[in-house]
Amino acid sequence: MRIGFEAKRLFLNDRGLGNYARNILYGLVKFYPESHYHLYTPKASKQYVNSDFISQETIHVHEPSGWLNSLSKSAWRSLNLGKIAAKDDLNVFHGLSQELPRDIKKLKAKSIVTIHDMIFLKHPEFYKPIDRRIYYSKVKFAVTNADHIVAISEQTKNDLLEEFRIAEEQISVIYQSCNEVFYSKRTPEEKEAVKQKWGLPENFLLYVGALNENKNILVILKAMNYLKGKMDLPLVIVGNGEAYKARLKDYAIKNDLSDKIIFASEASNPTPFELSSFYQLASVFIFPSFYEGFGIPILESRFSGTPVIASNSTCLEEVGGANSLFFDPSNYEQLASKIEQQLYKPVFTNPPTDFMSQSISKKFMDLYTRIYGI
Repeated sequence: MRIGFEAKRLFLNDRGLGNYARNILYGLVKFYPESHYHLYTPKASKQYVNSDFISQETIHVHEPSGWLNSLSKSAWRSLNLGKIAAKDDLNVFHGLSQELPRDIKKLKAKSIVTIHDMIFLKHPEFYKPIDRRIYYSKVKFAVTNADHIVAISEQTKNDLLEEFRIAEEQISVIYQSCNEVFYSKRTPEEKEAVKQKWGLPENFLLYVGALNENKNILVILKAMNYLKGKMDLPLVIVGNGEAYKARLKDYAIKNDLSDKIIFASEASNPTPFELSSFYQLASVFIFPSFYEGFGIPILESRFSGTPVIASNSTCLEEVGGANSLFFDPSNYEQLASKIEQQLYKPVFTNPPTDFMSQSISKKFMDLYTRIYGI
């Protein structure tokens, strides 16, 4: 089978959408090496992509060619990609990040789009009006013109059904996996190397993800302030976002918590292999978002065997499983109680096999085969 992917974020994004794309492609190539995978991207950077993956004969990377396409890479990807990809005789084209090219009907292949979340509708206060309009326009066009839709959680599926006139059978829920490096335990030497490189304390709370209003990291600091004198574990934060980080630092200064907050990414962003040690060294992982489409860090933590506390908003209970602890994201006292509970009697959970890379890859290949056969 010849499968095409809009792969900009696979090459250029080091966060959720990029990880989603890489994890899917790595799994498909590993478990279905007989198929050919065409990756369309305005730029093929190797910064976030495994070199062994790119070098395989079944991987075909397509970038803009000619002076006109090179000058307008956005138009190449968003407006003309259907016509461009039609030359590659694809069976299926998959838009991995909530959009399809506007000329998708010029492509004879069946089209699939993954919708990650509808945060811009559920929490418009986190977005500029122009950004909300752009995101809505892209999602509406994609779900209206795709032959099939993948939602990454039941929550996202329900949001789509609520907002758009879509037949339920047109949507498949396929959960994400995470990098397989999180499946295995690090050696004491590997963990010690990470501990020394970042100056990590013996015991700590951990947050991994972007730093912005929706991620709600401030509630962790409020819980720490509430627990001051009873529980004084530091918080290690792995992630970037300068404006929100400034708010966190300001709160820490005003409440004498500065010596309890470690911004690990200020020293260096850990590789996935190094990040797995962060999880395995942590006492508790906390994911306090107001809204998520999925929540890959929760999965990474569960594979790492680290106790999880997450907000009870949207889909996080789908990802966290029955043994993770959940709290109201606006209630720091409730979070404080959950932190104490996990520290005194930690709950470790193993992720279900449905989240394993091989299982996810099979679901996608079965979907591609079924859609192509329609």
